[in-house]
Amino acid sequence: MRKFSFLLFLLVVGYGASAQQLYFMSQYLQHNSMLNPAAAGIANQNMIGISYRDQWSSFPGNPRTYMVYGDVNLDKLKAGIAGYVYRDETGPTSRTGVQLAYSYHIISRDEKHKLGLGIELRGLQYAIDKGKIQASLPNDPALNGASSKFGFDAGAGVYYTDGKFSGGAAVSQIIQSKLQLADVPNAKLNGKLYRHYNFLANYKIQTGEDIFLIPNALVRVVEHAPTEYEAGVKLDYQDKIWFALIYKFNQMYSIQAGFKIAKQLSISYSYDAYKTPISVYDGGSGANEIGIRFDFRKK
Repeated sequence: MRKFSFLLFLLVVGYGASAQQLYFMSQYLQHNSMLNPAAAGIANQNMIGISYRDQWSSFPGNPRTYMVYGDVNLDKLKAGIAGYVYRDETGPTSRTGVQLAYSYHIISRDEKHKLGLGIELRGLQYAIDKGKIQASLPNDPALNGASSKFGFDAGAGVYYTDGKFSGGAAVSQIIQSKLQLADVPNAKLNGKLYRHYNFLANYKIQTGEDIFLIPNALVRVVEHAPTEYEAGVKLDYQDKIWFALIYKFNQMYSIQAGFKIAKQLSISYSYDAYKTPISVYDGGSGANEIGIRFDFRKK
């Protein structure tokens, strides 16, 4: 019964329109362009990386996310580009997509102030493995529909930094493409992509020689879902060792750490402990996330 009820929960998360639709990684502070295309290249940190996130591991069909990303500053063009390829799996559902971001940088004469104006294009294939729900939910409307559907969408954002304060606002899935796999009788919401609004900011405070304290905050607004509020602080030493603590109000807290294992190669790890909704079950209610990043510019 516990596994069956959790399967129903996963289906609601993966198939319903009332939940967050975009993939999520806790360590977004390492690559803000994931949430805001205008941040692409603006930090002048050319890099590529991979991330893996495993959530609620004690349950079959638990959410897993795989991601490869890159971020490049184009000095001569006063611009930046970023790209993400990801696969997000939850129960019988999966989302495989690509995200391409471009940001034009308006730079002050002293090069201390930068304003990024960004756009993004997204491609997403939403799929359901019918074999995984045939036995448990033989009358599910999804069984009579398509197994997958591909759609395009877009986003835009603005991002500002002066080396200490950084912040911006962005919206994803502007077009709200339809990804409905089946006609569901009496459905109140359509099977489509809903807009996600992200507002993020951080401030870099020097507390010692090469030691920085970075308070940060994120607000995410998703249509037909509760607004999410997140705040935390990061402690950074020469961009070689860092620790962070982040709290998402009424949901979870995240403990994060990272360090350089070579001049240009770094590794990071985070553990998220959830308060709701999955914490009402037994062990394995957290999320583990690991990332490896290669910086092209030596520091």
